[in-house]
Amino acid sequence: MSVLAFALVLIPAIIIHELGHFLAAKMAGISVLEFGIGWPPRLARLFRWGETEIVLNWLPIGGYVMPLGEDMAGPVNEEVAEADEDDAEEKPKHRYEDMRSQLRERGVADEDMVALQDASAGSRIIFMAAGALANVASAIVLFIIVALIGLPEVVGARTQLVQVPQNSVFAQAGVEIGDVIERVNGEMFPTTQDFLQQLVASQDEPITLSLRRAETGDEYEVTLTPGVDTLSPYIFVGGIAEGSPAEAARLRPGDLITALDGVQFDLEDPISTMQARVIEKEGQTILLDILRDGEPYQVTLTPRVNPPAGEGRIGVVIDAVYATNNGVIFVNSVAQEAMIPQPLDKAVSYGINQTGEIIGTVISLPRSLIEGTISPEEARPVSVVGISRIGARFLQQSIDDGTPQLILNFIAMVSIFLGITNLLPVPPLDGGRILFVLIEVLRGKPISPRIEATIISVCMYIILGLAVLIIIYDIINPLTLPT
Repeated sequence: MSVLAFALVLIPAIIIHELGHFLAAKMAGISVLEFGIGWPPRLARLFRWGETEIVLNWLPIGGYVMPLGEDMAGPVNEEVAEADEDDAEEKPKHRYEDMRSQLRERGVADEDMVALQDASAGSRIIFMAAGALANVASAIVLFIIVALIGLPEVVGARTQLVQVPQNSVFAQAGVEIGDVIERVNGEMFPTTQDFLQQLVASQDEPITLSLRRAETGDEYEVTLTPGVDTLSPYIFVGGIAEGSPAEAARLRPGDLITALDGVQFDLEDPISTMQARVIEKEGQTILLDILRDGEPYQVTLTPRVNPPAGEGRIGVVIDAVYATNNGVIFVNSVAQEAMIPQPLDKAVSYGINQTGEIIGTVISLPRSLIEGTISPEEARPVSVVGISRIGARFLQQSIDDGTPQLILNFIAMVSIFLGITNLLPVPPLDGGRILFVLIEVLRGKPISPRIEATIISVCMYIILGLAVLIIIYDIINPLTLPT
C-alpha cells in the first residue's frame, strides 16, 4: 500500500512541478530539449512538441525538464564550452554544444535558440518559480474536486442518555445509559431542544426512536410512549479547577446544578444563562442548588473578578443536561454530519481558502516552533518513506470508508509542501536558483558558471545527506498520526 501511495501522492506532484517549469519555459521562448516523465533510461519517445521531445522513462520517480543551457549539476553555456575547447581532443564534446547540435537536427536555427541563461532575469525567475506555482494551482484544483464531491456538514443533532431509571419507559424498552438517540420517527432533529419538545408533544403517543449503543455502536430502534410532560435544564459539572471557588465550595464532578440563587436556567441555552448570571454576580456570594447522587444540596461561593486564563470565574467545566419528570436525563452529543456536494462557486472559494490557510500554516512553522505553540515532533521534516506511509494510511481509510476526499486532501497538502520547499533559497532548489538571479540583477553581471555549479554541487550533496538521515529517522521512528 505504501508503494501505491507513493505512486498516487508523490509522483504526480513531481510531474506537475516539472510541467510548470516546462510550460513557463515555452511561454518565455526558452528552448527545451526534453520533458521526461520518470527518470532515464528511456522507455519510449511519446511525441515532439516544437523542438521538445516528450519522453517516457523506466524509473517512475517523477519527471524533469531540460532547457538549453542547463544540466543536472547546474548551468552550462558558451563561456564553459569555450574553456573546454583547449581540451577538445581529450574531452567529449561539451554538453552545451551537444544540446545545440540536437536542436539543429530538429530544425531549429542557431538564431532561434534561446538558452536559459540568455533569457531575461524576469523570465528566468518565472521559469524557476513556475514549478511551485503549478503545485499550488494543482492543490487548489484538488480541493475544488474535494468540495464538489462533498464537504462535512452538520445535518442533525444527537442526544445521549446519561441517566435512565430502571422504572422508566426508556429502561423497559431496552435503552441503556450512554446510548445515543439519532432520529425520532425516522427523522433527524436539528437540536437536542427540538428533540425534547417532540418528547413533550408526544407524551401520550407512541414514538419510534433510532439509537446507537454506546459500547458497540450498533444501531437499534425502540417504540415507546414517553410520558414526558415537564423538562428541567440543569448544569452538569464535568471538572473543577484546583484552588477555584468551586473547589472551596466542595463541588464535585458529576454534580448537577439545578438553580442559581433560586432561579432555574433557560431551556434554550442553560449554559449561557448561567454564565451571564455568574458575570453579574462576580465578587458577590451566590447560592447554587445541586443534585448529588439524587440528593439535593446547597452551596455558596463567590465568583472571581479576574480568574486565571481558561478557568472561568468559579472554576468549573460544565455542560447542559435536561431532566424529564420521569427521571431520564439527556445531554447534547456529537452532531450528525454528512458529506454534502458543494456548488461550483463555493467549491472554488473553498479550494482557494484551503490552499491559502495551508500555505500560511507552513510559513508560520518557524515562528510557532520558537513560540512553543507546536512541538519539534509536530514540525519534523518527513521523507518520502514517511509520506508514503502516511499516504498509505489515508488511502486505505479512503477505500474502507468510501471517502476519496481523505486521500485527495493529503495529495493536495503534499503538493503545497513540495512547492514551498522548492522555493527555499538553497541551491539547487528553485529558490536557490532564483537567489542567484537576484544576485546577478544586483551585481549587474552573473555569477561565474563554475562557481555557481560548484555551490550547487556542494549544496546538493548536503541536501542528499540530510535526505538520507531523514529517511533513516522515519524508518527508526515512524511518524504517528492521531487515530
